[in-house]
Amino acid sequence: MKSNKSVIFPIFFAALSIFLSLSCGVRGSTGQSSDGTRVEAIPIELDPKNPGVRRVGTLTYLAGFELRSTDPRFGGLSGLALTSDGSVLYAISDRGYWLRALLRHDADGRLTEISGWNIGRLLTPEGDAVSGLLIDAEGLAFGPDGSFVVSFERMHRLWRYPSSPVAFSSPPRSLPVPAELAKAPNNGGIEGVTVLPDGRLLIITEEYRNPDGSVKGWLIRGDRFEPFSYLSSEGFSPTDLATLPNGDVLLLERRYGQLAGVAVRIQILSAASIRPGSQLKGEEIASLAPPLAVDNFEGMAVREDPRLGTFVYLISDDNYSPFQKTYLLQFRLERDGESSGRR
Repeated sequence: MKSNKSVIFPIFFAALSIFLSLSCGVRGSTGQSSDGTRVEAIPIELDPKNPGVRRVGTLTYLAGFELRSTDPRFGGLSGLALTSDGSVLYAISDRGYWLRALLRHDADGRLTEISGWNIGRLLTPEGDAVSGLLIDAEGLAFGPDGSFVVSFERMHRLWRYPSSPVAFSSPPRSLPVPAELAKAPNNGGIEGVTVLPDGRLLIITEEYRNPDGSVKGWLIRGDRFEPFSYLSSEGFSPTDLATLPNGDVLLLERRYGQLAGVAVRIQILSAASIRPGSQLKGEEIASLAPPLAVDNFEGMAVREDPRLGTFVYLISDDNYSPFQKTYLLQFRLERDGESSGRR
């Protein structure tokens, strides 16, 4: 969510957020890269008052960090992607930056260290640094060829950054989008993007609503656009998407406001239900709200380990506000009452 949407956290939730950060245990490491970017990763509990709380719906909490940096470019993280082996994290910010970090996991798949941060400016197709209305990056997904698909609001569009040894170092190319998208609210355009197993893009808007209150989305293959709609939970809006290996899609919803407070829900959309003209309604698999470590979560990524199962990562957008936090949380998706891969 962007800075002109209730950026100032209510006093109650600001105090709660500060409490969470001060009461979450051991101080973690500081990652510094060759370009001087320093980001401190402070371990946190999911519930500071009850460290034993690990299960949230069908997710098991494995690790979490509050990320802090004095670098003025750091923050506003709205999109998230991980390499298939979980060794590298990529994120984009709604002020036009890309970020990269190295991740380390233990033998059980638990995230233990974040280091080697780099931050750079996203490029335009002409090779210039994004500026003005072009900076508002919101969604991030890996393409099947190793490229990055980035969605933007305000100037509603999709750009594909080619695969290269140094991520985001080459100019992107514009991808076709539905003409109707031009009518989306400035701050309510493409909030989430994911690539389905058959190569189609699935995009969903945040606040571009139909008369029945559902939000608009499209399935995209080349220049073919097939609309669908999604019926959000009351008071919630979609913020990201992530595709599971079987074709099901996880959808992250966020509620954020001065009166309603902050909460997130993760819904699952069955692969069979994702078809042109459908109205999708997810099945909730997890919900996070205070006193759990929750903030303005806008980014989600999944990765599959053939031995350990499916891992879900969430990252929050702090709106560059001192009253909010950048959290990175890691969960394991449990299936049929058992761990998907737990030994």
